[in-house]
Amino acid sequence: MDKLFAGVRVIDFSNNVAGPCTAAMLADFGADVIKVEKPVTGDDSRGYSPSINGHGLSGLWLNRGKRSIALNLKNPIGKSLFLELLNTADVLIESSRPGVMKRLGLDYETLKDKFPRLIMLSISGFGQTGPYRDLPGYDIIAQAASGLMYVNGFPDNPPTRVGPAVSDYVCAHNGFGAISAALYYRERSGKGQQIDLSVAECALSINDYIPSGFLDPKIKRTGNHHALMAPYGVFNCSHGSISLGAINPSLWERLCHLMGCEEYISKPGFETAGKRATPESNPKVVELIETWLESTGDIKVAERLLRENGIPCFHIMTLQELKVDPHYDARGTITELQTPMLPMPTLRVRGNHIHMSETPGQFGVPPLLNQHADEILFEVLGHTEAEKQEMILNGAFGNQYGTKDA
Repeated sequence: MDKLFAGVRVIDFSNNVAGPCTAAMLADFGADVIKVEKPVTGDDSRGYSPSINGHGLSGLWLNRGKRSIALNLKNPIGKSLFLELLNTADVLIESSRPGVMKRLGLDYETLKDKFPRLIMLSISGFGQTGPYRDLPGYDIIAQAASGLMYVNGFPDNPPTRVGPAVSDYVCAHNGFGAISAALYYRERSGKGQQIDLSVAECALSINDYIPSGFLDPKIKRTGNHHALMAPYGVFNCSHGSISLGAINPSLWERLCHLMGCEEYISKPGFETAGKRATPESNPKVVELIETWLESTGDIKVAERLLRENGIPCFHIMTLQELKVDPHYDARGTITELQTPMLPMPTLRVRGNHIHMSETPGQFGVPPLLNQHADEILFEVLGHTEAEKQEMILNGAFGNQYGTKDA
């Protein structure tokens, strides 16, 4: 096996970011992912900005390596085709609000008797149970509901959204791992199961301020510096900014020697990372470091000196630097996505961040909406052209059928 998920078929009936990203990661590692989309518009991410020639760039990345078919699941024939696909599938990924799949007759309780080996990942804003289950949710809602926004930003400013859709992506990564574990369990037991993932709970799971914040209600936003340990943050000067961490005794000592302020190695109030993070001591720590940074005359010089002394640091990389960075390029973490639908043949994008020696991942080509309908109908499900035409007339694919308009 050169593909980790060779022979595994996934039906991706999800929308937006978290579900599609989960399915795309499975496709990277060899799963046959069939994306079932809404007629006419398809996945919402197809319309996200920025776009080129009407193709949302994030939608291309999120749906790489999949095959696409548009089905109207409110139509009995469309729903019947969906069930036929499930009969060939190992995994179903859906991201409807709780209750929607039940109204369609496609909830796990209904499906599990007919498809006992099916693994169903249900992604929602707040989960399938609990008082918040019916609330809609996007990444920004999850950031608010998980406390991430509360601890992100500067003390005298309002809570701040984390720039990337971090809740969606951490949910996708959890989804990838949970499906992998469920497939392993099925190999041993023969049983499928439902995986209930909440975007808000996935965001909450990475909020490492929770234990300390539960104990101390005074812990709030601390800007670019950590509330409990210092120096651990972003430091600025007229020629740039750098992230730096020197929290254990050895690193703090080396940093003090480098800056020429050895008296602070064991000075009262500065002996430990916790004491250096207090409101009384941290402003002085920041002042010492930023004064030294300014004296170097060049942030790259400062970075080199810090690295020579073994102090963890990195200047704040721009997106344009990331685009051509030799390290990420060498590891395939920044890579090329094939985009035959765009004026350019490839698009520079994020690559695989999971590196496996025996079963490496590889990006496939993103599909046009409904691009693989014939292939899926004829080769996967065994229907004929005459049956397809009858299905079209009966509205199984919405109002239209074709590569662009289904």
